[in-house]
Amino acid sequence: MFAATLFVCAATALAQEGQTQAPRVDKRKLTTIQTAAIDAGATKNAVEVRYLNLPWGEATFGYIETGIDPRNNGYYSGRAWPIAHLTLAAPATFAGTQLAPGDYAVIITPANPKENKGMMLALASFKPADAGGTFLQAGNVFVEAPKDATVVVTTPIKFDKGAPSVDHLVIETQRMGQAVALNFHYGDRTLVEKLTLK
Repeated sequence: MFAATLFVCAATALAQEGQTQAPRVDKRKLTTIQTAAIDAGATKNAVEVRYLNLPWGEATFGYIETGIDPRNNGYYSGRAWPIAHLTLAAPATFAGTQLAPGDYAVIITPANPKENKGMMLALASFKPADAGGTFLQAGNVFVEAPKDATVVVTTPIKFDKGAPSVDHLVIETQRMGQAVALNFHYGDRTLVEKLTLK
């Protein structure tokens, strides 16, 4: 009986050891391009947003929210993050700036405590290398903005906390009268930005 018990315990320990040694999956490399779009009258896909379903990392996003990243030599807090590709099929206004139909990189800049600035969101106009193409790359969460991207509007942003947590970035489009809301949901953070269509 004692020997049998020892055997079971040893087998269980080996099984648990095997489980703990299983290779970790890097969820960042599993990201795919998602699309949210909405029509406006006769204009199909008047507002279209393509984005990566970035895995939620509270510590990492905290570096961007605070602008403080001592663990990574300031990497996450020191670079801009192009998180989405906005395509407009109709003229629109965002943060008081008129936008022509075309393609825009949606870029988040981390907070900068030295300059007493919070996070910023910018729209940068660019021309895709291929018609209908995008600068986003599945599996590459560190993608850079297009080289020809030109910032046309910047606005301060602050994500609200306390939403039901999701394990990846979700961006949805929602019609609100003449406006289209871009609803960002990342972890337990949410942000709503509005475009007014012409």
